[in-house]
Amino acid sequence: MGGGAAIIIWILVFFGIFYFLAIRPQRRQKAQHSEMVQMLKRGDEVVTIGGMFGTVTKIGDDWVELEVAKRTRVRYLKRAVSSITSVVEDDEDEDEYIEAEDEPEQIEAGEIEPEEVEATGDVEDAGDDVIDAEVTDEDVPDAPQPSKEPGS
Repeated sequence: MGGGAAIIIWILVFFGIFYFLAIRPQRRQKAQHSEMVQMLKRGDEVVTIGGMFGTVTKIGDDWVELEVAKRTRVRYLKRAVSSITSVVEDDEDEDEYIEAEDEPEQIEAGEIEPEEVEATGDVEDAGDDVIDAEVTDEDVPDAPQPSKEPGS
């Protein structure tokens, strides 16, 4: 009977480990999600399980209405709301401005060649490699003439 008792003990240990690694965290997560859904109110910015961002406009018993764009409302089940979040939009213009500020130091350090700066239009920082030239009427190509309509 010693071998049979050891197997039963190992099975119980296996189920205990399974409970603490799978079942218990899943129950806790489900309880947190249902608490979050109960706390929903008008004006909350949420994201759904499908990745749709929206602002809560109406709340029913088991559904929530989200405004996903101006005058565009969509109704979802409450359980489809993944989280309450605030939408933070990155300002890409700031990043470009910072990169443009760094160019003179990169030229001095030798990281960027002056020819690369000429292509971006920063002529002042390019150094002596840039030649000032005036554009004359001869340099500008003539505009194409409109085609004649058939039958005229």
